[in-house]
Amino acid sequence: MSRFLPAFLALLATLVLAAPASAFPGATVRGTEASATYAGVHLLVRVVCPPRTQATTRPGDFSFCRGTGRFYVGSRLVATGPFSVRTFDSHIERMNVLAGARSLFRPGRRPRVTWVIASHDGQGQTATNRGLFSVFNPFKR
Repeated sequence: MSRFLPAFLALLATLVLAAPASAFPGATVRGTEASATYAGVHLLVRVVCPPRTQATTRPGDFSFCRGTGRFYVGSRLVATGPFSVRTFDSHIERMNVLAGARSLFRPGRRPRVTWVIASHDGQGQTATNRGLFSVFNPFKR
């Protein structure tokens, strides 16, 4: 028994002192430009789910990150919307522009928009990321 005790204590110390799983870095918006749909009804934003997103502790699981995006021009909220993106993927998500803010996204304008993405993974870890991009409307007047 005494010969197994040091090995058992070393194993126990390894398990107790093991580093915790890496923190969820959160979803982000890819790129420095986004586009608006005709009449500025939606912003088309590419949301990226980070590689370390997990729904379970199993490696290679089918994982998603979910959350909401809020978009501001100055301090004014101009668009919002939910998203759900698979790990290692990036989709173009449609965010609803508020009716009073649609004139900001008319053709010929390029407003700077601040984005705030609050996201979570399947294990309950949350993160909030922020950034800037320009919005253009590709349609003619």
